[in-house]
Amino acid sequence: MPADLEAVKLQLAMAFGQGAGAMLARPDALHRLFADNEKIITNALSDWEASQWAFTALVRSLGQLSATRAAAAGRMVIDWPDIDECLPETLGLCPCLSMKARTAGAAR
Repeated sequence: MPADLEAVKLQLAMAFGQGAGAMLARPDALHRLFADNEKIITNALSDWEASQWAFTALVRSLGQLSATRAAAAGRMVIDWPDIDECLPETLGLCPCLSMKARTAGAAR
């Protein structure tokens, strides 16, 4: 049975939280993360059986990096800038993007 987009987003939000540990994330920050990257997630759905573990690991790492950035700033809540700052490094590991897209994302 093919994966459902909303169910996958819930799985990825759970993975983000596992990475973030006790840290909370603002709902609008998570919404933006998944809305801005919906095309990548949708592409992964075409073979979710094969890609789910890699995506889960990447989003868990993103949660961990974002939480670390927020904590370094003295905050207990992850905001969008924390996630946005960590996205290029995290997505840079993802084979789901072309090299051109990775380079452009890292330049922002």
